[in-house]
Amino acid sequence: MLIAIAAVSCAAVTLAVLGLLRPKENIVSRRIRPTSYQEVTRERRLQGSLVRRIVAPAAARVGRLLARLLPHNMVRGIDHMLVMANEPVSLPAFLTFWAAMILAGVFPLVYVALARPETPPLQLLGIGVAVLPFAVLAPYAILRRRVVNRQKRITRALPDALDLLVTSVEAGLGVDAAFAMAVEKTRGPLSETFALYLKEVGLGRPRRDALAHVAERTGVADLMRIAAAVVQAEEMGTTLGDVLRTQAEELRLTRRQRAQEAAQRAPVLMTIPLALCFLPAMVAVVIVPSILNLIRFVGDLGSG
Repeated sequence: MLIAIAAVSCAAVTLAVLGLLRPKENIVSRRIRPTSYQEVTRERRLQGSLVRRIVAPAAARVGRLLARLLPHNMVRGIDHMLVMANEPVSLPAFLTFWAAMILAGVFPLVYVALARPETPPLQLLGIGVAVLPFAVLAPYAILRRRVVNRQKRITRALPDALDLLVTSVEAGLGVDAAFAMAVEKTRGPLSETFALYLKEVGLGRPRRDALAHVAERTGVADLMRIAAAVVQAEEMGTTLGDVLRTQAEELRLTRRQRAQEAAQRAPVLMTIPLALCFLPAMVAVVIVPSILNLIRFVGDLGSG
């Protein structure tokens, strides 16, 4: 008993001495000491949810593998569409989502074929025709729809924004200040495009290259034409205000022509709902009573 008490007391004294003699950590030096890249990467990797730490990196690896396996032209076209859609997701994430949709479409066929071997082949074919086209085409259709909607919004907002640019330049503002004014006064994809242009110019990129780059990212023909006109004006030595004024007049004329074209196309498009909704009702009101009267007349002749 005495030996155990002595051992415990010796251990306690030893630990107390070691604790007192151990050098203290300098908090200031620890805070100013540069952290290695591996430690920062590990800390970031351990932060976030399970999806961010495990699922997202795995999906990115699968997407990069699919990008290497698929045809180069197809991958490049999808990447360009993602750029025109303002990059809602990365290319590997989109390819992974597309592959997951295809697998989700194939799963019902495999399940029915394995779980119910007696299923007729025509029924399997019908399930495949109903599910597989949607699974294969839905991601591309969603991306294409997003691109078209964004381009339409830019096309509609471009004439007014260009008028604002012309007014600002004629009022004495510089070109970049005029674009900043347009970014401040407008909203939507066009404002984001002009903001990207200002960011690239601020990073030292030439004005014409920056405008041509952001125009190519949108895929809008009117904006690309304005960028080409700006490049030509700088090469020829023409003032940018005159170029913007000419392009604004052309855009206003183009918008008027598009409105007239849409108005002329409206009667043709109205024939479709008329044929589907109005004509069946007219047939039911006009022809059905005549058929009933004819049937009644034939019945009276037979009874007579």
